[in-house]
Amino acid sequence: MARTHHVTIDGKRWTLKFTRLSGDAAGWTFFENAAKPRRILVDERLRGGAKLETVVHELLHACLGSTISEHAVTETAKVIRRTLVALKFKEAKDGR
Repeated sequence: MARTHHVTIDGKRWTLKFTRLSGDAAGWTFFENAAKPRRILVDERLRGGAKLETVVHELLHACLGSTISEHAVTETAKVIRRTLVALKFKEAKDGR
């Protein structure tokens, strides 16, 4: 998968980047401010279900902002991951 992608959420452009993160976090969502644009960072070392769940988790933050609790984001991401895995969705080798 390519390391940097761009996604549009509610008409706004976000950067989704796979990079090595320090500490225990698997991902981060940063909302736009004067210094930096909207971006989502996901640890590039994640694989399989952990990678899928983290991407979904961070996209939920980007889509819903502070309108949903961290617990609800986490549980929703788990449900989506389990459903996609059960349906046998796989990551495309060419990133598409």
